[in-house]
Amino acid sequence: MNTRKFDKNNYEFNNDQPIGIYLIHGFSNTTYEIKQLAQFLSQNNFHVIANNLPGHGTNIQECNNVKYTDWLNKVTQDVAKLVSTSKEIYIVGCSMGAVLALYLASIFPVNGCIVGGTVLKFKNPFTINFLIPLLHKILKTSPKPIKNNTSTIYYGYSGYPLSALNEFRKLIKVVMKQLSKITSPLLIIHSKSDRLSIKENVSIVEKNVNSKDKKILIVEKSHHNLFDTNPDQKLIFREILKFITH
Repeated sequence: MNTRKFDKNNYEFNNDQPIGIYLIHGFSNTTYEIKQLAQFLSQNNFHVIANNLPGHGTNIQECNNVKYTDWLNKVTQDVAKLVSTSKEIYIVGCSMGAVLALYLASIFPVNGCIVGGTVLKFKNPFTINFLIPLLHKILKTSPKPIKNNTSTIYYGYSGYPLSALNEFRKLIKVVMKQLSKITSPLLIIHSKSDRLSIKENVSIVEKNVNSKDKKILIVEKSHHNLFDTNPDQKLIFREILKFITH
């Protein structure tokens, strides 16, 4: 049996509150993976926004037609609006969403940036950096081999949109050049059980930003989708709340 974790909806809570928090989901994913965190933060009286990125929450073909600049433009416009109505701003991202969160922290004077399962370096760099630029011209998708004992569980699309994955590769190159501009407080979250984000990503972020306040949270049992249901979720949510309220 296949279980699809998919949500085409955008979310906004408590738009009358002065502290704004912008949540960003990961590549080929949807707001499904950040909805529980959005609800948790909204219950703590924050203005929370969680939107699907361009090409996400739709279909693989549409995702493959998107450029990385579309993602950058979308999140930049959203946060610019949030800045205009908020006394404080926090950015939270998972996976590719973490990469976009770092970009936003490099161009906006945010009060804090929270990144989980960051992917600035892939587990299989040869495939991403050398094969994908060629393969995406021939193949549209690559299947997601995420398995549970009796069923296949996948977030968002059932396969990786390869042209969009090539755009993700380009996005990383842009954001890597921006890391030194980040000076806001930073919370870096990583799970030892993450099969997609290697631990080296933690040190890449930590060593390249210029934030004086850097906190690292390493959890044991969570999967790559750190903000969805997992054994470490309560700890992760508690540390995020502590970071924001300090």
